[in-house]
Amino acid sequence: MIVQALNIRSAFIFLSLFISFINSQSEASIASESSFIPFQFTPLSKPMLHVGGMQLQKGMRLISGLQFQPTKNLLIGGVISPYKIETDLAIYYHIVIGYIPQWKFLSIASNMFQIGMHRTRFGADVDSRWFSFSIMETTRFGSLNFNLCWNRLFAQDWDRNTALISTDLKLSNSIHLRPGVIAYFIPNFDYIPFLLMSIHL
Repeated sequence: MIVQALNIRSAFIFLSLFISFINSQSEASIASESSFIPFQFTPLSKPMLHVGGMQLQKGMRLISGLQFQPTKNLLIGGVISPYKIETDLAIYYHIVIGYIPQWKFLSIASNMFQIGMHRTRFGADVDSRWFSFSIMETTRFGSLNFNLCWNRLFAQDWDRNTALISTDLKLSNSIHLRPGVIAYFIPNFDYIPFLLMSIHL
């Protein structure tokens, strides 16, 4: 009886979250500035914690994320980032599923496809919801990993393209430092620098 009640409760919570994703509205400007997908390839099966920040015009924005790799070709992760607009505190979060195919676009690089659902809540504007499709290429030169990720952000009435470029600096076997930038192309070209620390748990 207890197990059945827990299963019903879990199903209700999942259904509520899914409906809230579908019913909330979307804004292209919020999506372009908010979307950040930090997940990366790792030879280890351990979970990876990402902690860092983005340098916006109005100040630093904190980011935290967690990724799991249950199999060699499947990645599941999420990000949460509180931020302040004037006097209002809002929260951005997303859930992403990544697939790592055996074939490669380039012989010197590895690639990964990611599909995500994004959301901002509790801000002065209406809640926003959008989706993303991403293709990530990673290549290695010596001890450095170079990452290029193209992101297609879209909702029912708009779409945007962004690009994420970063480098992985190995501090130890379980800790990596990841500096990079996110580039935006609409309405004008712009970029935002970021810095992450990734830790194998």
